Amino acid sequence: MTSAAPPPPSVRVAAGTLLAVGVLLVASTALTLVGRDTVVDQYLAAQPDLDRAAVTRSLVLGQVLYLVLGLLAGLAAVFLLRRRSWARWTGVAVGLFIALRTVLSSLTAGGTTISSLLVLVLCVAAVASLLARATREWLPTRAG
Repeated sequence: MTSAAPPPPSVRVAAGTLLAVGVLLVASTALTLVGRDTVVDQYLAAQPDLDRAAVTRSLVLGQVLYLVLGLLAGLAAVFLLRRRSWARWTGVAVGLFIALRTVLSSLTAGGTTISSLLVLVLCVAAVASLLARATREWLPTRAG
């Protein structure tokens, strides 16, 4: 297969879904951090015995994690289209981790939201596309 071969549909789906997950996570992080005082106030209204500084610190650290994951998903999408094999495995790891965190947070919260369902569906589509035979065959193999 030549390097000029266009990416198969599985690669395009994987790149698109990873990019969408990345954009959603980065946008959600930015909005949460901009309105963090409101988020902390709402959380403290439900759990008034907690320390404001601890809740704020926990919120910021959690958002930094999602920011890093969103950036990794975006990088994996871009470099997958540049035929970097490591991007496939980075995308699989990020997609599985985000999907697991989404399911666990939905179970812990006792419900789900439209945005968490969207992220979950995108992660499942990304991982399935990254593990597809066509994706594996399109990417170069290591020599040696």
